[in-house]
Amino acid sequence: MPLIIPKDLIGEDVLSREKIFTMDEQRASTQDIRPLKVAIVNLMPKKKETELQLIKMLSNTSLQINIDLIKMGSYEPKNTEAEHLNKFYKTFDEIKNSKYDAMIITGAPVEKLEYEKIIYWDELKQILDYAKENVFSTMFICWSAQAALYHYYGIKHNVSEEKIFGVFEFEKEIDDKILKGIDDEFSVPTSRYTYVKPEQVKDISELKILAKREDAGVGIIVSEDYRFIFNFGHWEYDRETLNDEYVRDLNKNLDIKLPVNYYRGDDVAKGIKVSWKAAGNLFFSNWLNYCVYQETPYNIEEIKNKKVAKFGGSSLSDASQFSKVKNIIELKSESDVVVVSAPGKRNREDTKVTDSLIDIANLNLETRDLSNLIRKMEIELAEKRSELKSNLNDVKKRFYNIAKELKSEICFDEIDCVFKSIKASVSKEFIVSRGEYLNAKLMADYLNYEFVDAKDLIVFNADGNVDYEKSYSKIVEVISCKSKVVVPGFYGSDEFGNIRTFKRGGSDYTGSIIASALNSEIYENWTDVDGIMTGDPKLNKDAKTIRNMNYQELVDIVNSGAQVYQKDAIEPVKSKNITIRILNTNSPDDEGTIIKN
Repeated sequence: MPLIIPKDLIGEDVLSREKIFTMDEQRASTQDIRPLKVAIVNLMPKKKETELQLIKMLSNTSLQINIDLIKMGSYEPKNTEAEHLNKFYKTFDEIKNSKYDAMIITGAPVEKLEYEKIIYWDELKQILDYAKENVFSTMFICWSAQAALYHYYGIKHNVSEEKIFGVFEFEKEIDDKILKGIDDEFSVPTSRYTYVKPEQVKDISELKILAKREDAGVGIIVSEDYRFIFNFGHWEYDRETLNDEYVRDLNKNLDIKLPVNYYRGDDVAKGIKVSWKAAGNLFFSNWLNYCVYQETPYNIEEIKNKKVAKFGGSSLSDASQFSKVKNIIELKSESDVVVVSAPGKRNREDTKVTDSLIDIANLNLETRDLSNLIRKMEIELAEKRSELKSNLNDVKKRFYNIAKELKSEICFDEIDCVFKSIKASVSKEFIVSRGEYLNAKLMADYLNYEFVDAKDLIVFNADGNVDYEKSYSKIVEVISCKSKVVVPGFYGSDEFGNIRTFKRGGSDYTGSIIASALNSEIYENWTDVDGIMTGDPKLNKDAKTIRNMNYQELVDIVNSGAQVYQKDAIEPVKSKNITIRILNTNSPDDEGTIIKN
């Protein structure tokens, strides 16, 4: 097909290499046929590359074609020189009073954005509305196919978990003139993150799905009159286009997988297998021949949109109104398309059918949702009760076993009482603190020491921090007059008597506060390792014990992420220069680690 394109748009060497047949306007004017007028609305970033790809696809027929390149006036592209755009491109304002036999609107890398947030969306909507009346057949490619379905039919796209990327094989759903000569199975290059499901389209009677896949959604849709062609792939792509995209995404460190069915044996080193060119060329040729050239009026000014008449619910409220509408259509309107509403009000007190159906739908949904929610909650409640009972019994049994082995029968009643309070409580801090509480009760009974509750010693202020002055005063007041005591770690209480807990490992903090308040000479911290080690002994068998260090070295180790000591527990003993000894309960004769200034 000879194309009539602006002089110097594409160099002679490229035209020759790509075997694109063009002619100048003077020669074209002597031909005894009318050239087709085709507009290309180019939304792609690499406009020169896309121009050449589409011009190659349009050049494979014997028809003459005049091509206009269209750019967005409301957006300034960053990847194409302004000189090229100003020389070869027109804006919508410059062509809005023209007619075209065909138009191509390309894809655009904006598919993850909401349509209304795209800079040039308002201008593109104008072009889409313009195409309905002033273009005989419009082909929408990739993203623009989704945008057009959204604008014309309100169909929203869906976002894929990963990029739909590669050469996808489709099977013909039906035989159609635009697929004439194309095999039953054909390949289409595809590169997008969004898709449209077939079920979103199937109820729109004027649209036909020609190809679809479960993993990529619809591939080709056409309107019954072929005024709209929705092409979700990129048949125009060159051999290297997907490879360039793949390399680009890799260089951006994006999570991109190898394009499917593109490289031979899915191996980049084996090179690219082109499997889409024959079908792609036929598709574009069939479109121009069967859907445009053979149907478009010779006088291009006769291109117009179908006449549509809409009748509201009040016009169709009963059978007598239907009769009136029929007379209007036959005698006055002669509409090609009749759009109808549901029956409206028959009188002032009546209800519109749609409103009643909305109520029915809402009641159906609410009834179903409530029934499902009740069933789900009953099941979840039963499961949670069972899980709660099991967990309570497991933990209670653990304390029973300790008490039994220690022959501390006096604690069984205490254990039962504590677990009743746990079951009744909704305070997480109270419940979590009961482990330390019961262990302290057991230990006090076992040692024959006096039990002192931490809630009577450690005071939290309104900000949730320890009030050292009040805590020290209480500790001195309560403990100084006692001989031997056991105190649970990890918690204290606020000014209202509510249990408040420290971070995990907070027993370090409790011991540190008490040691500081009592001006202890040494604060012993017993654990399950031989002091602070040069590494985790569970992971490194060569880890050694650090025998001596100062407070700052301990702070540095804790700040590095080592879970050897709670950071908050350092300052109370450091401020009074109290020596810390970290010792191993399972190796009591080991000297451990000594920390002091």
